[in-house]
Amino acid sequence: MAVGSLSQVVTRGMCTGCGVCASLGADQGIRMQMTTEGFLRPRIPEILASDREQALLAICPGSVVQSHPEQDLEAPLHKSFGRFHRIVRGHATDPQLRYVAATGGVLSGLALYLLERGLVDGVLQVALDETQPLHNVVRMSRDREDVLAAGGSRYGPAAPLVNIDYYLDTGECFAFIGKPCDVAALRNLANHDPRVNQQIPYMLAMFCGAVPSWLSTRNIVHRFGVQETEVETFRYRGHGWPGPTHVRSHSGEIHEQSYDQTWFSEMRYSLMFRCAICADGIGESADIAAGDYWHMVDGKPTHAEAIDGWNFCMARSRAGAALLDGAAEAGFLHLEPIEVASLDAMHDDHALRKRSVLWRLLGLWLTRQPTTRFKGLRVWACGLGGASMREACLGFFGMLARVIRRRNRELARPAD
Repeated sequence: MAVGSLSQVVTRGMCTGCGVCASLGADQGIRMQMTTEGFLRPRIPEILASDREQALLAICPGSVVQSHPEQDLEAPLHKSFGRFHRIVRGHATDPQLRYVAATGGVLSGLALYLLERGLVDGVLQVALDETQPLHNVVRMSRDREDVLAAGGSRYGPAAPLVNIDYYLDTGECFAFIGKPCDVAALRNLANHDPRVNQQIPYMLAMFCGAVPSWLSTRNIVHRFGVQETEVETFRYRGHGWPGPTHVRSHSGEIHEQSYDQTWFSEMRYSLMFRCAICADGIGESADIAAGDYWHMVDGKPTHAEAIDGWNFCMARSRAGAALLDGAAEAGFLHLEPIEVASLDAMHDDHALRKRSVLWRLLGLWLTRQPTTRFKGLRVWACGLGGASMREACLGFFGMLARVIRRRNRELARPAD
């Protein structure tokens, strides 16, 4: 069942929290708010013009997600990781960018290249809220200091498109860096607003594991015996690779824990339901998608700490491939060729999600729950041609259990 209203997108767990509806529907009274579940969600007015709501649903990534509209069908196709023109591993050549960034700083290096060579007026991205270090803000980076300040992972709610209409109204040319679902929303918007393709020449995405609730961030801080108001600095990753989760209080007290402790002991239990049915955590609608090029030990990725991080990058479009080449030739990136097969074990979590999403969606369809529509993302091919019997059963029956327990429902009540 396709979602029938914006309220249904939110209450049935399809919302990604991107904020595009709040930007385009501001005149209708739509506003983003933090909910009791710890996610950013639109507050939908009781009375909403039907034609406007349908227009917003056509853009909403909780309603529909599509592959890159200009994909070259002659480009190589990997069943799990999609089409790409180039695949490389690399890092930013600026040592500070590389150290501060969540991985190797490739996306930061690309942002700096675009800004310093005057190819864009700004880069729209998510950064730390300096007034509330446990929260995120959306900002337009203009220079190296802005790019540095936005380095590192910002696990947790953010609404990077909450002001997209405003930025398009400025007439500026800018790049966008966000999650795959944020890029998908921009691609949907481009189908209805020609300014998107005219003013946003590059859309960059990171491989996304899932979005955790803000409550996880708060719980980490509380477990260290620190209150939210006492936090001076908070970061999930960066300052090394992958970098520890780091909390510094105003009194100078420092607490840290490893990447694995954060993800596998804290975050995995508070992820958005929408992420469980995501068919594109790998940025198939982006011009460039980047992720960790993990060290492998006995055929498995290790998250042991290292000083110098490495990214892998997939150029999905010709524009993305040209951007990578330009940044490397200008000395902003160091790049090395790799084979896509190296990602099979390194990022099997993403491949597993791709193989499982069909069976999870079938669990929703069987119980007549609304679902996001995924177009051009090989959901059937990966589910029928790639999933083992065990993976199919876990995906299908696991989703049935979630629906029975109403895990796909959100109250969306505003937090205090």
